[in-house]
Amino acid sequence: MPLVVPDGTPPIDGNTAVIRQPCPEVWSNTRGGLCEALPYYRAYKGSLYSKEVCAFGFLIDKEADPRDVFSAQVIICSVGGGRELDRETGNMVRKVDAADGHAGIRALNAAKDARSLVAVIAVLDYFHITDIWKELQVQRNGNPVKVWRVRFEKAELHTSSWWAPRDAEDSNNAASSSSHISEYPSVTAFSAQSAHCIRCYQQSKVIFTIGWMCLNPNCASYFQIHSQIHGPITNAMLSSLAYTKAFLNQRDPLIGPVPLLRPLIPNLDTPGLHGTESGSRGAFVCPDCGCCSRRLFWNRLACENCSWSRPARMLPYTQADLRAEAIHLDAIATKRRLSNGVNDDVPITAHDTFAIVLNRTCIQPADTLVLGNYTAQQYLLPDAAGEVIGSFTMFVSNQNINSRQNGPDDLFRELSATDIGLKRNPAANAGTKNEGLTRHFQQNFGARYKFGVSVQSKGFDEAPTEVLRALHRLIWAGKRAVEATAVKLAGQAVGPNTPPPTSNEFNELLALGFMQKDSINYHDDGETELGPTVAALSLGSPSIMKFRPKIRKSGFGNTLPTCSSPGSKRVYKSVLEVPMKHGDMMVMHGQHIHRIYEANHAVEPFGERRFSMTSRYIDPEKMTLQADREDAAVKGAIPSHSYAFAYAGN
Repeated sequence: MPLVVPDGTPPIDGNTAVIRQPCPEVWSNTRGGLCEALPYYRAYKGSLYSKEVCAFGFLIDKEADPRDVFSAQVIICSVGGGRELDRETGNMVRKVDAADGHAGIRALNAAKDARSLVAVIAVLDYFHITDIWKELQVQRNGNPVKVWRVRFEKAELHTSSWWAPRDAEDSNNAASSSSHISEYPSVTAFSAQSAHCIRCYQQSKVIFTIGWMCLNPNCASYFQIHSQIHGPITNAMLSSLAYTKAFLNQRDPLIGPVPLLRPLIPNLDTPGLHGTESGSRGAFVCPDCGCCSRRLFWNRLACENCSWSRPARMLPYTQADLRAEAIHLDAIATKRRLSNGVNDDVPITAHDTFAIVLNRTCIQPADTLVLGNYTAQQYLLPDAAGEVIGSFTMFVSNQNINSRQNGPDDLFRELSATDIGLKRNPAANAGTKNEGLTRHFQQNFGARYKFGVSVQSKGFDEAPTEVLRALHRLIWAGKRAVEATAVKLAGQAVGPNTPPPTSNEFNELLALGFMQKDSINYHDDGETELGPTVAALSLGSPSIMKFRPKIRKSGFGNTLPTCSSPGSKRVYKSVLEVPMKHGDMMVMHGQHIHRIYEANHAVEPFGERRFSMTSRYIDPEKMTLQADREDAAVKGAIPSHSYAFAYAGN
């Protein structure tokens, strides 16, 4: 999927030689690279990128039709869908007529009418649209279908086209199924004629060598040959249609400036920015090799193809910034709490002033506990039969805790300035051109945590001090939450899914870095090797944690309200939402939470920089491979020197 940046602008002169570029100056191995690096192409799926019903970018991939044209200055191809999977060949083939009201066609027509530029990807230069029409094409089954066709014309006719064949003979053979096309015709040499239909009165160009046809698909004379020589059009005639020399070689010069296709390297040193704003995290086009490279690393830009890299400076995030974000979240939480009716029609003694969403059919108000110097809110999570299958405990921090030496303030500041290896990793289609990356940045420490994303992992003996200090805070919080759960459930009937009264010490920590607008969607921590307890420390910008039961396996049926997810799938609405601010810790305890609750939890961001340090116990005995068990034993061993960082809740 190569891109090209126009070279110089020599004068238009019949005697001026065209200088070819030997290769593209901008290119990408992945669709994600294109979409993140280029402002005019953000279509992660489909070929057309449009905004406000106007086309901006168009990707030509492997699908092609017999009359497609690919030349130095003109491209003709099909758009508008209508393809279905052919189970015999595995290819996408057309079986139905393309729809007249297709959104992509409206966007292309808008670009044509406005004479706006469209970046064509595969030829990657700016083109403008000169013609859009529907024509009949014969399919494998012998049936003709109506297909939308678009003629793109290069915007800067006087610049070279690196993709054009090097000699005229090759050019004419490779450019099109028609032999009539010239690579660099004179601007005024050709002009396609037009005629009006006597039935619909619409004008159509003469585009086929066989003769003029009405190209209005709603007309009774559509695609009928108006010639004394030919009778009714047949499939054989349709298959042999060729475009006229005049139509292929007509040029409609674009008047006005044409912007460069190559965006500038983002300025990460803009005064007033912290370096983690959404505008600071974008991809870029490598100045050395032209590769569209995604932002893979937390603290630097690095080309995905060559050795070029540049530091991404992170400016300090002040306590005033964090306080302002917390105040903003409090205001939102208050409004949501009222809107969601958290405390409607319940006695004052049953009020919950912490939860933002609390569905009392499922979740009861929290018990308020004092654990160390924290005020803790503990919720019990039931299954559909009412049996408690787990607890969720929030340790609410305060200024005294945060400001202590080596406390959350210091940890946040040090993590902002230290390279701990945070990196985005493939989340879908790894290693393919459609590879999708996580939005947030990750680095695992201790035993390897195998979940949907493959994250690079280091042993605790390689972990920086900041990570080990966070680990010991989480070990303390996990123990206190498990003890509090056991006290709460003491004397109650013990079922097969009751959370255990004890838990193993954590042997893993997953560090996550979030920039502005980064979030985690609903997911679960239900891997087989995981112990019953998960704990997380939040540092920096605030967020909201959400829980909902699984729609199919939870057994709640119609007792809980549902809504549509982004994929139009019915899901339960959140039954519990709570704020999580700087210095707060949360602990989920219960092996069976992930079975009942829809992917455990999601995290909604409310700021520009946040770190989450999440610890688990990964049981080596449940690992399949002996090598994995040995690796977990070595990497998950907590260094003896780190016990100097043992935490006591102060």
